[in-house]
Amino acid sequence: MQADEIALQLYTVRERAANDFLGTLREVAGIGYRAVELAGYHGVPVRELKSALDDLGVRAMGAHVAIGRFETEPERVAAELRELGCDFAVVPVLPAERRRSGAEARRLAAACNYWGEQFRAEGLTFAYHNHDFEFDALPGEDGRTLFDVLLAETDPTLVFFELDIYWAAHAGVDPLMLLERHAPRLPLLHLKDMSPGPERADAPVGTGTIAWEPLLAAALPGTRWYVVEQDNPSDAIADVTTSFRQLASLAESA
Repeated sequence: MQADEIALQLYTVRERAANDFLGTLREVAGIGYRAVELAGYHGVPVRELKSALDDLGVRAMGAHVAIGRFETEPERVAAELRELGCDFAVVPVLPAERRRSGAEARRLAAACNYWGEQFRAEGLTFAYHNHDFEFDALPGEDGRTLFDVLLAETDPTLVFFELDIYWAAHAGVDPLMLLERHAPRLPLLHLKDMSPGPERADAPVGTGTIAWEPLLAAALPGTRWYVVEQDNPSDAIADVTTSFRQLASLAESA
């Protein structure tokens, strides 16, 4: 991991961004981030957003895009991401009503293959971001999970994964095992720590119970971006500053 491979998922700072998106980007750049993963544009036109990012010396390496947009306007999504200079288009979360059965999982896998092919033709890489529910056994599937189905039934040249280390650990799955087995399909990692105690809340990197050194070492063969994210930061700017400094220090010592 290099310091310039550390990005920030801007969902983490969503409340500040909703009030002043461009000002929030300036704060993020001031911390030291040289890349971000978008989570909407907060009303800023794409061209203006690209100009602001360029002025700050920050690139948009990818974007979380609601699954409905992949279904209804993939061409527009691809055009926006190309204009922004993104490499990755990511499904951020699967609605609850679409994760109840093996049949639904297989339909999702087929859709991901289709989107993966569409976006590859546009010069973009398609990826799927997990939470914890992807590791629950599906009814009637002999213990197979949604994550198992997506891995097995998507084309490894078209569909990749943004592995959220925290959510895998929260589900009771060893993220190191996932990295060791599937690193070539994991170009993106979401990094947040897990606080001690029964609540197991998300926390800034380096302040919780996750052992980062072996995970980051295992990620080396396939990972392109190390993306800081917190779903529920206590102080968004302070927390993402802590995570960046911890990861930058690990990069220096590697």
